[in-house]
Amino acid sequence: MYPQQPAHSGPPRQQKGKGWLYGCLGCGGLAVLVLVVGGIIATASSGGGGPSEGTSAEAGDTGTDAGADSGGGGDSGGGGGSEQEAAAIGETVESGAFAFTVTDVETGVTEISDESGFLTETPDGQYVVVHVTVENIGDESGTFDASAQTLFDAEGKEYSADTEAAIMTGDQDAFLNDINPGNSVDGRLVFDVPADVQPTRIELRDFISLDRSAVVKLS
Repeated sequence: MYPQQPAHSGPPRQQKGKGWLYGCLGCGGLAVLVLVVGGIIATASSGGGGPSEGTSAEAGDTGTDAGADSGGGGDSGGGGGSEQEAAAIGETVESGAFAFTVTDVETGVTEISDESGFLTETPDGQYVVVHVTVENIGDESGTFDASAQTLFDAEGKEYSADTEAAIMTGDQDAFLNDINPGNSVDGRLVFDVPADVQPTRIELRDFISLDRSAVVKLS
């Protein structure tokens, strides 16, 4: 017998490598990465335009608001036009609970005396005597005080009343007079001003009122 020959298995089979698979996966991943990056860039570009437009709108709103505020300031400035106009001698003007009527003005007065004529008072310059009627038009009593009234000249200088000179005249109605509702008093306000001063207006008010003063033109 002949010895048995081993079966011929042929040349060894070569196993297919996996390199092609990895290559395909790599190309696919790169393509996906490119698409993702492209999408992110596109999103960022379109999103960037939004905030810019929003910022412009906000700036426009801010300008509108500023204009509104500026307009509000104009209203405040226009409030001065609503101030009470000055009255003339003989006209009645109100302030607080009082209605004032200046009936006469004396200027260049060089001496004031009491009723007897023995006691006199002389000014440093000249006396300006303002005759005024005060009526309480409110619901409660109010105090009229000569020292709360102010005289002005053409330059806007202020002069306070000379209460001592007013007392010298014996006219107590202009000095801390408590006036009940519906009542009125006639008084004289005396001011000691320089001899060359020409009074132009007087401001009258209640003793404790926070309302605007009543203004009366004297010239």
